[in-house]
Order: sequence, then C-alpha cells, then structure tokens
Amino acid sequence: MEVNSLTTTASTSDRTTKALQELKDTAGQVVGSLFYGTLLQQMRESNLKGDYGHGGRGEEAFAGQLHGMLAEKIGKSDNNPLGQAIYESMKRQQTNINRGQAVEKDS
Repeated sequence: MEVNSLTTTASTSDRTTKALQELKDTAGQVVGSLFYGTLLQQMRESNLKGDYGHGGRGEEAFAGQLHGMLAEKIGKSDNNPLGQAIYESMKRQQTNINRGQAVEKDS
C-alpha cells in the first residue's frame, strides 16, 4: 500500500512539474510575441534611422523574421520580468483551481 501511494505521489509531482514548465513556456511565448514582438515591429517601422549601419534591402526583407525570433527568445529568457509576473499569476490561479478540485473530490 505504501509503495503505491509513493508512486502515485511521485507521478503526480512529475506531472505538476511538467505542467508548470509548460505554463512558463506558454507565458513566455505569449509575452514574447504580443509585447516584445510588437515593440520590435514599432522600432523597425520608425523613421529614427541614422546614416550608417543599415543592411539595405536584405535587412528590410528579413528583419521581420529576425525580430520574431528575437521576441521569442526574449520572452522565454529567465531575465524577463513581464513573463515571470504573468507566469506567477497564472501559477497562483492554477494552484487555487487545483485546491478547489481537491476539496470537491474529498467531499
């Protein structure tokens, strides 16, 4: 009986850890694409350009793809305070939902 309960607890813990990691990744993707992607797009479309350091037509053609990849990487980075704040909020909400479901099952 003890072995089964330990195995169940371990597998539940693994599932919870995996679900939280997926939640963190998803929050990072959303922040990256919606916030940082929009920020980089506005920067790219601005008229604030200097005389030097532009890649010409190649930069114009592929800057959108580069900025999309940069936004995704920034969103998933550990140094992303906005993504971290959204993740923590969603984690608290999910924890409260799980507690409510556990209480309903016990009743």
